[in-house]
Amino acid sequence: MNDYTDIINMERPPSSHPKMDLGNRAKLFSSFDALRGFDLALLAKQVERQLTVRASLLDDAQELLDRKLHMVQPGAKVSITYFRMEKMIGDTEVGTYITETGTVEAIDLQEKAIVLSAAYIPCSDIIGLEGDDIPECAGEVEVNPYDGSD
Repeated sequence: MNDYTDIINMERPPSSHPKMDLGNRAKLFSSFDALRGFDLALLAKQVERQLTVRASLLDDAQELLDRKLHMVQPGAKVSITYFRMEKMIGDTEVGTYITETGTVEAIDLQEKAIVLSAAYIPCSDIIGLEGDDIPECAGEVEVNPYDGSD
């Protein structure tokens, strides 16, 4: 039986290649990052885009917003803040609030939406509306967090 007694105490054969220093050797075993900084950019984007629960307007604020919506005409420059739903968690809508500024291209009366050059915004998602042709009414718009009781 071969128990390697004849080679166990032999010297290691010399290598024809020079020894690599430990710094370069460590680089061989580090993780490979093909897109340097991409992980950091993704993390920053996720932190920037925190999801929130849809808020509901108080009755007075909803009435004020409805009056402002009726004043909007095609060609008007407006700034609209609206809710974009990302997902449903149970009966709760979760998403982000976005503010779009631009010129109203059209008003879709059938779908009840405002069309800007960069966005199609359903009126039911709007929580804030400002514009040159829309007079500012007294008082701030108050928002209540959605509690799921509707």
